Amino acid sequence: MNVMVRRVNLNQVRPLRHRVLRPGRSYDTTLWDRDTDDDTAHFAAFSDSEIVAVGTVFPEAYREVEKAARLRGMATAPEYQGKGYGFCILDAIVDHAREKLKAKILWCNAREIAFGFYERYGFRLVGDPFELPLVGWHKVGVLEL
Repeated sequence: MNVMVRRVNLNQVRPLRHRVLRPGRSYDTTLWDRDTDDDTAHFAAFSDSEIVAVGTVFPEAYREVEKAARLRGMATAPEYQGKGYGFCILDAIVDHAREKLKAKILWCNAREIAFGFYERYGFRLVGDPFELPLVGWHKVGVLEL
């Protein structure tokens, strides 16, 4: 696998977010709170020059842990899923969360369909499942950094 992961701008992650996370919905549903904050970082994995996976990270407390980072918008193009691109994005996000954000944990709202992906990476799924309207069932995933 020839993959390059780098930090990109918001406009580069939104098309894949739309395709994978918000299919059939308005494109404006791919712009989220915190996306344009100075301390938010967007990452993309490239296969040749094509973006095949994306993820976003920013500082956000989790319960009593102030020094935490939140993962949002993890998406891998369906034809590239299961090939390691998502883990490459997570590696870059974990490094950024540790080094730049000084986070002690990384957390996310993991979609039910992706529970296995997050668990294989080392996240603990905590709490009861909850439903996000128009998005589906989730659990909170927590990764100690």
